[in-house]
Amino acid sequence: MVPVANPRIPFKTVFVDEHLLVVSKRRGRVTLPGRGHARDTLLNGVFAAYGASLAKLGARRDYGLLHRLDRATSGLVVFARTADAYESMREAFATRRVEKTYLTIVRRRPPRARGVASMRLRQTRRGELRVSLPDPRGVEAVTHWRQVARGGGRSLLVCRLETGRLHQIRAHLAALGCPVEGDTVYGAAGAPETRASKARQADRSLLLHAWRLTLAHPGDGRALSVQADPPEHFRAAARSWGLGPAIDAELQGRGRGAVPPKAQRIRDP
Repeated sequence: MVPVANPRIPFKTVFVDEHLLVVSKRRGRVTLPGRGHARDTLLNGVFAAYGASLAKLGARRDYGLLHRLDRATSGLVVFARTADAYESMREAFATRRVEKTYLTIVRRRPPRARGVASMRLRQTRRGELRVSLPDPRGVEAVTHWRQVARGGGRSLLVCRLETGRLHQIRAHLAALGCPVEGDTVYGAAGAPETRASKARQADRSLLLHAWRLTLAHPGDGRALSVQADPPEHFRAAARSWGLGPAIDAELQGRGRGAVPPKAQRIRDP
């Protein structure tokens, strides 16, 4: 069934041309329709503005949607607007040729200023939620991190994903002892908290933002980098812990650069 267009769903268009659409979604918004969310998702809102091109791609091509964000995560989501762009970009995501960079504020600090978590994750349903657990039997999951600054018992991190697993950054950082600020699911000591009420709380409090995407444009192959600065609630939290100047420098390109490929890895226990 074609998604219902809903012009009351807010989102920001970051980039659009005849091949691609990149939007920024708000924290707490489900990405696409499913059980209990037929009309209130990001895709419903996007259809109100761009449905004419996306509907042509049909359900087989997910109406152009190329990836998802967790409901509690804000930031960039990419859609293809033609069948050729969809097939090209699906391959690029599958072969890890799309660079995905996130900003997050965590409690405490990671074990080192920079590194790579290579802990495999196993997706499972526990209680009312589906969660990802570090497990050597799981699928490969790789998260690079770089600490930008510390203050108020928190750390501002830049994270880059090689893979895109369910709750990957949240699960990895919690396993490293520095859960994402506001994460009421993975932030608890021990096993994840799997009550739906805790997930709804995380929707309102999680400080994780899909900040930047770098890819080869499917039309002409040129390098394309798109960026959505974090929302005001994220920046206000950063300021409250004295991290405002650091995040401003990072957003303006005056940070300390990307995580190097030879950063120390944290592997499966």
